[in-house]
This record gives sequence, structure tokens and C-alpha cells, in this order.
Amino acid sequence: MWKTIFKCFCFRKKRKVNHPTKESVVELKPEEELEPATTICQVAPETPDIDICQETTQKSGNDTCQPELENQQESAEVSEENQQESAEVNQENQQESAEINEEENQQERTEVNKENQQERTEVNKENQQENAETNEEVINEEIAEESGTNTCQPEISKISEEQVGDNNQAYQHLLATKYPKPRSYVQVLEPIGEDSYGVIYNGWHRKEQKEVAVTIMKDEEKQKEVLNELQVLETISGHGNIIGYYGAYFQPASVKMPEYEGLWISMERYSGTSVKQLFNSNISHSLKEGWIAYTCKEVLKGLCHLDKHKVIHHDLRPNNIMITSDAEVKISDVSYATIGERSNSTAGALPYMAPEVLANTNYKVIEYTSKADVWSLGISALEMAEGYYPFSRFPSHARIKRIMHGPAPVLLWDSWSDNFHDFIKKCLQKNPDWRPSAEQLLSHPFVRNIWNERGVKSNIKWHLQREMKH
Repeated sequence: MWKTIFKCFCFRKKRKVNHPTKESVVELKPEEELEPATTICQVAPETPDIDICQETTQKSGNDTCQPELENQQESAEVSEENQQESAEVNQENQQESAEINEEENQQERTEVNKENQQERTEVNKENQQENAETNEEVINEEIAEESGTNTCQPEISKISEEQVGDNNQAYQHLLATKYPKPRSYVQVLEPIGEDSYGVIYNGWHRKEQKEVAVTIMKDEEKQKEVLNELQVLETISGHGNIIGYYGAYFQPASVKMPEYEGLWISMERYSGTSVKQLFNSNISHSLKEGWIAYTCKEVLKGLCHLDKHKVIHHDLRPNNIMITSDAEVKISDVSYATIGERSNSTAGALPYMAPEVLANTNYKVIEYTSKADVWSLGISALEMAEGYYPFSRFPSHARIKRIMHGPAPVLLWDSWSDNFHDFIKKCLQKNPDWRPSAEQLLSHPFVRNIWNERGVKSNIKWHLQREMKH
């Protein structure tokens, strides 16, 4: 008990210490002698035990622990204030750190955004360069759409929808660099018609000093479709039996004359008709043998010119053989033509296809030469003579089967000469190795020995001029 009493007395410095009575004196052993007060105060905890204080109060009768409780309350209040202050400080520190973090994040975001923008601009530049290169390849090598495949024609790279705007600008730029402005070459006059490609104008070619037909194409898809034809025309132009081509030009967008914006195609302007319309205008739906021989001779000259430039027409038929008012025969519509000695294209009209061309429709790849155009000429000559092409009453699948596996078509009327029969037989050899070329057929008697060729030409000319008057 002494130790506890001394502990309480140490906390009461101003209170005097009462002398203990005899009853309360207890003999202590030497080991149990009390330590000095100073050491007890140093060892004592800051918050004394409440139970000990209660025991001392009961024995001593004095309220010796009350100051200690007050100190405890004060320390509790101080600790609460310290906790509140620390909490407020922590909140302020958190707010400051949050603001600092936000500022740092914003700075980092701005820096990241700048870097991303720079990367995007660089990527866009690279994409524009790539698109320009792809569009340049399209302009130089693009082909007309057709059924089947064609190994002679290059593949066209596809462009994603996200790059359409940039591609359009790049495409327009490439057209402007590839084709000159038309001002120095062609002058357009009044419109004379319209087709699926655009408005057709009557024009004047300053260099050639002649009238031309100018088609202005505004639609980019149509422009891409005709690029292959322009490439072929540039290759084969300048022959009397090929439709005349006088250049392509590009007029950029203009506020003053928006109707003239687009791709200009300058072609030969002529008055005349197609062979199809010519024999359909007759009552018998047939042409005279001399007229057929003259037409076949001129077509063979045009095919020889195509062979020299390694071009296959693919769509030779009466609708694409034109006869002018001066009785000049010209091959037109080279939209399906391919450049190359061999091809496996299935483009063209089915009734005029050679067997080796139809063989590619059965999931096979068989390459063929320009002799396929010779077959088409033979079928066209049969139609000029008898008014219809062979197997015209058969459905498509049966017609293909007859052409590939049946006997070759022949003339049915008895009024035709032997030379004409033999010419048809040579043109319609089913084996292309036995079929003569266009140059070889030019020496055939049917086209070489035309009786009164000058008179035949004048008759055709007179007939066409009469039809045009009516």
C-alpha cells in the first residue's frame, strides 16, 4: 500500500503529507524499502489506475485522485483537439495533394494529347501518301468491272470508308496531274445528248481542227470505270478502223462554271449507225454478201491493229461495229478490252463468245489469245447474213453446251457463195490452234476478192444517207 500512497502523494505537490499513526506503521523488510519519490514519479504512468485511486480514497478518506482525473480529461480534450487538428491537416494535405495530382494529370494529359495529335498528323500524312500511291496505281492500271476474272488486268486496291475524304482529294489531284486542263485543247459548244456516263457536248478540237464529241463525267465511280478504256484507246488510237480518240482532260472544280467540272473525254464525232441497226432496217433483216465481205475486211484490219498492240477486244459484235455516213467501218466500245497477248477474261456478250472463253465459266482458268475475237467476227458475219446469231432460241445454259460440245455453227441459206461458207468455217474452228488469225484471214478470197468493192462502198454510203434523211 505504501507504494500506492506515495504515488498519489507525488501528484499532489502542494498538499502537506500527514504523519502516519502507529496503527498504520508497518515494519518493512530491508528488501521492501521504498524507493525515493523521485524515482516513483518517474516510473509512474501518466494515467494512474482508477481502482488504485479508489482504494486509497477509501482508506485515507481524502480525494487524492481528483486532480489526476482532471488531468486525464484535459489530456483527452487535448488529444481530441490534436486529432481534429491532425484530421483537418490531413484533409488539407489531401486536398493539396489532389490539386497537385490534378494539375500534374492535366499537364500529362495535355502532353499526351499533343503527342497523340502529332502522331495522328504523321499517320494521316503517311495515309495520304499511301492513298496517293494507290490512287496513282488505280489511274494507271484500273480496269473496267466485268464478270469473271482476268489475269491480264491488275488488282485494284480497296480503300477503307474512313479515308474516303482524303482519297477523293488525292484522286482529284492525281487526275489533275495525269490529264491536262482542256482550255488549250478543246472548246465545248452546245450539249447534244446524254448517256450513262454524263452529258455529251459538241466540241472543237483546236489541235486537230475538227469537230469532236466531248463527254463530261462528274461521277468518280464512272470515271474509274472508264480509265481502262482510256488506257486502251491511248494505245490503239490513230487507226482508220478504230473509233477516233482525241485525248482526255480534267477540269477542276469551278464556281463560275460548275457544269464543266469533271473528266473530259474527246472522241471522234461521226454520223452513221451500227451494223446491227443497218441489217435490222432491211425488210429481210439481212445484208448483201458484198456488204458483209466489205465489213468483215475492214474489221479484220482493225483486229490486226489490235494484235500489233497486244490488245484483245472481248466484245466484238454487230452493236460495236460502226459504219459512218462515208461507209467507213470502225470498231468501238473497248471497255472490256485487255492489254496482253493472253487473257482468261469472261467479259463480253455470251452468244459471241468462243468455246475457249466459255470454258472459264466452269471454274477453270484457260488462257486464250486474240483468236477469240476471230470467232466473234464469224458469229457476227452469220448474224449479218441471216438476221440472228446461232442457237438464239436456246436458253443460256443450253446455248453454252451447244457452243462448247456441239458442232460449229454454219450458214443455213443456200444462196451464199462457197467463199462465204469457207470463211465462216475458218472463223468458227472450235480448236483455237486450227483457227487462223486476223492477219491470215485478210488473205482469204472472201475478203480479198470483193467484186466491185468501190461500188459496194458507194451503195452503203447512199443507203445510209437516205436513211438519215428519213
